[in-house]
Amino acid sequence: MTHKSADVDYNYEQLELLGDAVLRLAATECLQEAFADLSVGELSAVRSVLISDRTLGQLGQDMGLAPLLRVGPGMTVGPTHLADALEAVVAVFYLETHTLELVRTWLDAKLHPLAVTVRRDPARQNYKVALQELTQARSKTLPEYRTVEQRPVDGDPERFAATVWFQSACWGRGYGPTKKQAEQAAAAVAYDRLSPAPIYDHPSSTP
Repeated sequence: MTHKSADVDYNYEQLELLGDAVLRLAATECLQEAFADLSVGELSAVRSVLISDRTLGQLGQDMGLAPLLRVGPGMTVGPTHLADALEAVVAVFYLETHTLELVRTWLDAKLHPLAVTVRRDPARQNYKVALQELTQARSKTLPEYRTVEQRPVDGDPERFAATVWFQSACWGRGYGPTKKQAEQAAAAVAYDRLSPAPIYDHPSSTP
């Protein structure tokens, strides 16, 4: 599987575009059939986690896609690359029949248990939103993120480093191949620490 960094003209970018749309539809059908009692809002929240780069990247890793990727010199295969590659594979399955038959046969067994896990997670694995709701409930203020690029290499799992601050204290630190993923990782740490903690229990006052 050729990434555009390895070959500008011959790569899976067009398949990735199609696969993104197909995957969204397949996940929607899977969730509506499995959780018919959920509201549209709840289904959308779960679906957003299932088709996120974070989740798809992990699925791609679990499926063994990493060794199949050909990337440009100096690049490291990261979660975003694996998510894109998974979307390309989904597109290939779709183009075989122009239906969701092969896609869902392949993915439903993986998406359903993930959906069950997400439903049990009060943060819906979107910890930035969960943390924001928590801090607003406590003091009507928002957390502040400070993010820096520390390793300018595409795909590096620690390319970005993020800290999250609330009431002049650093509550979490995280890393990721993208700014968004680093901030989500930091927010997850902060959410876990703030949930049971009194508002005045500041863990740190330095970056």
